[in-house]
Amino acid sequence: MEDYLNYTLNVLKSRNYVNLTIVLGNESCDLDSAVSSLVYATFLHWQHQKMKCKVCTRNKRNESTYKDDIFVSLLDVDRQDLPLKTEVAFCFKGHGLRENFLLFRDDIDLKKLVEEGKINIVLVDHHVLSKKYEFLSPYVTEIIDHRPIDKNNWSYKDDVRSTIEIVGSCCTLVTQRIQDLSALMNRGDFFDDYEMCADLLHSVILLDTVNFSKEVNKATPHDKDKVEFLENILKPSDCMEERKLKVQRLVEARSDVALLDAAQLLRKDVKILGDVLIPSFPILVEVYLRKPEALKAVSEALSQRNCTVALLLGMDLTGALRRDGAIISDDAEKVELVSS
Repeated sequence: MEDYLNYTLNVLKSRNYVNLTIVLGNESCDLDSAVSSLVYATFLHWQHQKMKCKVCTRNKRNESTYKDDIFVSLLDVDRQDLPLKTEVAFCFKGHGLRENFLLFRDDIDLKKLVEEGKINIVLVDHHVLSKKYEFLSPYVTEIIDHRPIDKNNWSYKDDVRSTIEIVGSCCTLVTQRIQDLSALMNRGDFFDDYEMCADLLHSVILLDTVNFSKEVNKATPHDKDKVEFLENILKPSDCMEERKLKVQRLVEARSDVALLDAAQLLRKDVKILGDVLIPSFPILVEVYLRKPEALKAVSEALSQRNCTVALLLGMDLTGALRRDGAIISDDAEKVELVSS
């Protein structure tokens, strides 16, 4: 994978390409979003290289003038904020994925890229563009998401390819899409060439469903089917023990926020819906609110994101599942509306 990442970043910097496809995850850049983006971009690159061999071979190209299509994963977080995504940083480090081979939102100017040439956007783990990305709507060619479809904010072309299904993890749908397209190609198996991708997808589905926890109740039969499919590739010696250990390590990494201050925790896993700021914590909200200047951090975040109300969501998985929440705003009517 490192060869692919190094190649695409170099070509992107040099602008020496014909078409650019960017696989964009959601603005929370949680592990599901980050891995969905990275793995699917890797697959699209692999697919393109396999398919073009039908009409183009390396010995017929002039390497000094040849331009190719490239497929890039874009992590929707500033480079300096990756350490705040503790489970993402932990998982990527464990798979040898170095930061300098990854592309972050502050590394490129998307508006400039749109103006310069042909660009395609693939959305993973979301299908409603945030305000800052609304200009990308005409360039969206594919969507893979596991949320209920929002037709009120559907502004894409009629021929956009969409895979939208309510499952526990977007990585389940990415796995299915890769499996289906690989079968149609009949030109080898992506997971044979990129076994690391199988391991990444397997880890995330388990984390998102908390190893098919009935208490969390997010898993679907489709999630279970894809985990078993990936296990047939990975061939762990003890599937049940491997599942348990993976989830335990990732939950611990996600909950390792002792060194993060109140403002940093608000940026760890945050989504925006209209004017509602929705930060999710791997700790209970009551614990978050005991951090120094927590309320001040919320107020500043609302101002910076042009939001009027914050819906804080907390979850503790260190023992039995516990959840809590809080609504914070200077607008009493907004608090009442969100509460109801």
